[in-house]
Amino acid sequence: MEASPELRALMLGFYEALANGDTSFFDRHFSAGDAARGVGTDPEEWWQGSRVAAAWKEQLKAMGGSMPLVAGEPEAYAEGTVGWVADRPTLELQGGAVRVRLTAVFHQEEGEWKLVQVHGSLGVPNEAPTG
Repeated sequence: MEASPELRALMLGFYEALANGDTSFFDRHFSAGDAARGVGTDPEEWWQGSRVAAAWKEQLKAMGGSMPLVAGEPEAYAEGTVGWVADRPTLELQGGAVRVRLTAVFHQEEGEWKLVQVHGSLGVPNEAPTG
């Protein structure tokens, strides 16, 4: 695998689209194929296919049209037609900032990178779920 400045820039574009309410980004850069997956921080947030982009649009709307994610230090790699990005961006909310963990897998479809899997989570100490 090789570092991919192109995928890093695409992830930064994703953050910019979230901050600016640009829902057209999801139509342009998310795969609508049945194999696409999205996993959010809520236990019920598990989407597939075209529902992934639709869910991000709904969440953006629910947050008033802006979801300011500030990049951490995104790492991006690719090999052939597949690549991935991992980052720890900060979600800036009115009540404070929340550090999240985000991974994304991209695949080239007709020569363009499309997001085929995205997973966001909140880090919790190992002791939290087990008591």
